[in-house]
Amino acid sequence: MKSSQRISVLLGVVLTLAACGTSASPTGGQASPSDASSASPTRGQSPSPTAAVAASCDEAPKPFDPTRLDLTGAWAGDDGGIYYLRQLGSVVWWNGMSGRDGSPSDLGRDWNNVGRGEIKGLVLDVEWADVPRGQILGNGTLSLKVEDDGTGNAQIVKVAETGTGFGNSVWTHCTPG
Repeated sequence: MKSSQRISVLLGVVLTLAACGTSASPTGGQASPSDASSASPTRGQSPSPTAAVAASCDEAPKPFDPTRLDLTGAWAGDDGGIYYLRQLGSVVWWNGMSGRDGSPSDLGRDWNNVGRGEIKGLVLDVEWADVPRGQILGNGTLSLKVEDDGTGNAQIVKVAETGTGFGNSVWTHCTPG
């Protein structure tokens, strides 16, 4: 079973249990009344918040090879967003979302865009549009250049744009945390 399928099955089980109002004990059986009371905060106390980050993305090396570009992966934007790119031959698709360092529920709520572009040499020409998950509904075109970041790794840099304006200028390859 693929990892994504396992996660989907696990999420389904968790959501089903939550909807039924039951919880499982660590041993796999039903939770005992003492388990439930020890897990719940006492009256007047609230659970301590956990710092969840939507899609933190640690900078990750992606060696720059001008003869063989592979842009598939996660990229951190200098606009605080995260962009998931998929390259199929010379075509690149992406989903870009605001709020990379915010809470998971806020991911893509300020802006959220999709794009499709074609690579010609080291230039990526993209058509993009915001989608309604975010508050902005812009669109336009971008001319991007894939280049060496000065340390031997690839980066993507905005060269030109048309349309309503695109906030990001530099994409750095990263690994989501």
